[in-house]
Amino acid sequence: MYNGTQVIRTITDKITAFLGSRRFFYGVLVFLAVESVWVAVSARYPMAFDEDFHVGIIKIYSHHWLPFLAAQPDNANQFGGLARDPSYLYHYLMSFPYRLVAAMTDNQMAQIIVLRLLNIPLVVWAMVLFRRVLRRAGTSQPLAQTAIALFVLIPIVPLLAGQINYDNLLLPLVAWMCLLTFDVYTAARERRIPLATWALLAVVCLLTSLVKYAFLPMAAAMLAFVAVGLWRGFYGHGRAFLAACRQGFAGTSLRLRWLLVVAVILSAGLFVQRYGVNTVQYHTPIPACDAVLDETACRAYGPWLRNYELEAAKANAGQVAETHPSPIAYTWQWLQSLHYRLFFSVNGPYDDFRNFPPMPIPSATAILLAVSGLVAVVLCCRQLFAGYPLIAFLASLAFVYAAALWLEDYSQFVETGQPVAINGRYLLPILLPLAAVFGRAFHIVLAQLPRVKVYAAAIALVLFLQGGGVSSFILRSDALWYWEQPGIVHMNEAAQRVLSPLIIEGPKYYQ
Repeated sequence: MYNGTQVIRTITDKITAFLGSRRFFYGVLVFLAVESVWVAVSARYPMAFDEDFHVGIIKIYSHHWLPFLAAQPDNANQFGGLARDPSYLYHYLMSFPYRLVAAMTDNQMAQIIVLRLLNIPLVVWAMVLFRRVLRRAGTSQPLAQTAIALFVLIPIVPLLAGQINYDNLLLPLVAWMCLLTFDVYTAARERRIPLATWALLAVVCLLTSLVKYAFLPMAAAMLAFVAVGLWRGFYGHGRAFLAACRQGFAGTSLRLRWLLVVAVILSAGLFVQRYGVNTVQYHTPIPACDAVLDETACRAYGPWLRNYELEAAKANAGQVAETHPSPIAYTWQWLQSLHYRLFFSVNGPYDDFRNFPPMPIPSATAILLAVSGLVAVVLCCRQLFAGYPLIAFLASLAFVYAAALWLEDYSQFVETGQPVAINGRYLLPILLPLAAVFGRAFHIVLAQLPRVKVYAAAIALVLFLQGGGVSSFILRSDALWYWEQPGIVHMNEAAQRVLSPLIIEGPKYYQ
């Protein structure tokens, strides 16, 4: 009995040491890079996640040295009201490497692959930053690195990282915002005001909101959390607050002060130029296409036309009863759709977005992890945030973002009568923050069973390897999914022959 217990303890220690090692983490990063490069060089352009949309806007900005569009550019109606779209910074920044590549070659395949390859380091950088986020929030190193490994094994992660999409820039900026928020909150509780960190946080938030407007709810959660930190640290101590501001100012060099002032003014100016002007001119920070352009022009914009036609069909059919559908029934359908679109395989518009069901084992494992995590949170909700305010921030960040996403999707459902714009990739910015929350809950619930956590993490990784990551793309795809290059087709077909006997694929086609 003693020997058996000793063997189990030794195995547990070895698994824990491996999952917490630098070697494992670097291996995860290399794996992420390799699987994303595989997609980038294999998948035919455009891919499913609006890649042609993003490339088209990049090309438009490549003709402008400044990110300001005085009016709707010619032949740009398929991109909506582009001149007033606040989600433009990624496209503007990517326009500069595009100009360089376009000057060197007019081969579209070469241009696309180069731009795709430039997106991959952004996601790798995001994993490095999110590991720091998880560790700062109190997550153990083995659990933090396991969470990141599971994240990169979600099938749509390499599909996203290996293509041209503004979500790739959003991910590292969200992680950076979290780290800066931690610094600001911790300093406030200690009655310190590091002005340089405050200024940098402001710049990051202002610019990230110009990468994708979906960041705005996260910024709101951050502001609320920082306000709580200031209140707890300085309530009733006004003089201490002023003294901390003076000290923070004095502790910043003159050169850094001017640099931060310029950065804040520029980022605030860019923010106001889109969101501020939109609010004044259109009474909303994010105007609809038909508020900026006329109906004829908006018909070229796919999302607007889809909603317009669905809404018209609903009205013509007299679906009055569907005007106020059940939020509960919709939420269940919404969650199922999000899960499906995290793990499915999908082709591009040239193949009418043909998609195949998720691989059964990683898909089911993800459901088990999500449900057990929620149960653990409910069981220990009173203890979950005690002494862990950073966990509270990550939980509030995920909740506010998910609530805003649900509200946006539900409002479109009410208008059109159809579930539209539900995409699993929209959840990616909050999955790792949720992993920190669930990890803390598991730690409390399984406090008396520490080995269970270790084996559960190892088993989850093994199960995710059964079709997770790029293997879903390889096994579900065919020659229509690849560039029309014999070498690329043969490479993927050879990978299929190697992987197919090793992975339980489940049904490829719908029953």
